[in-house]
Amino acid sequence: KYREHLENEYGTEFAFLVNYTQQLIVKSSRDQGKSRGVGYVNLEIEQRLWPGAAVFIELESDRGRGVDQFLSTFAVCNTNSGEDIDFYIPEFYLEQNLFAEKISLSAGKLDLSDWFDGNLVAESGDTQFLSCALINSLTIPFPAKGLGARMEFKPYTWLYFASGASTARASSTKTGLSDGFNSLFFINEFGLSPRIGSFQGNYRFIFHMNHEKLERIDGDGERKEDLGYGISFDQEIIKGVTLFLRYGHADERVRDIKHFWSFGGQIIEPIPGRKFDCLGLGVARSIMGKDYREASEEEAARAETIYEIYYSYNLNSYIILTPNLQIVNNPNADKAAKTVIVCGLRFLL
Repeated sequence: KYREHLENEYGTEFAFLVNYTQQLIVKSSRDQGKSRGVGYVNLEIEQRLWPGAAVFIELESDRGRGVDQFLSTFAVCNTNSGEDIDFYIPEFYLEQNLFAEKISLSAGKLDLSDWFDGNLVAESGDTQFLSCALINSLTIPFPAKGLGARMEFKPYTWLYFASGASTARASSTKTGLSDGFNSLFFINEFGLSPRIGSFQGNYRFIFHMNHEKLERIDGDGERKEDLGYGISFDQEIIKGVTLFLRYGHADERVRDIKHFWSFGGQIIEPIPGRKFDCLGLGVARSIMGKDYREASEEEAARAETIYEIYYSYNLNSYIILTPNLQIVNNPNADKAAKTVIVCGLRFLL
């Protein structure tokens, strides 16, 4: 009631979240048996200003690097792994909607991955998969949260076009003013959201460019920019069952991963009567480029594959518990490395 009063009287909305995940390395070449946790507290505030306009701000505190401090993988076992930071502002931006929300503009300190390469069942490290490889395409070099802007044009409910730009070398824990405009990341996406019978689908097509100096993997100088493209699809096939597919391609001269794909799905109410629970399964594969293989002794380099399964259990209307299992073959694209197995439990308030 208090939140409703704030929204109706002052145009203020807020959301509070606590995420803590404990993971255990069940099997690995080294550090087997070690367990570490990752947690963060987040407060998001939205304040309506004038018609169609609102300002968004996030306040956050992070704790723990998790088991990723011991494991070397491209997939990353916990997307929230980071540093111990008492307080920072990851996002602070203004949004303006125009023409009955057919056009939306945002600018400030923001995270472009909030709007691009989305997926209905594979985009949240809070409620869905844990690994970065099952939240975004690993061939898209999304910057950290920094100075940027994005625009979306949605002429119909089933069609949209979006463009975004951000500082490529941003730091989430800084204001972004000091490193703003020293490099740029551009991304464009158009999407279709058709209904096939009574089942909804979302089909996104992505093109991106990074404009900054990058060392070539073969050591032969630098490149000032690199291009890439990808897709992100999700489609409900029967009631409560949605499949997803991602694919990405990057410039192998400056990026380790040339091809990336992920596939899987989510089942709502996997146990009859547990209508707010869901079961998710996914697999993601990172295929190294020719230059990376040659630089790493080609016979030793192999594609890295991660398998992940989770069960999201709604304890009540406030708390979600999610047990999770991950298996990584050829971690860090190393043929000689043992398969890694990690299990964990995520607590979400």
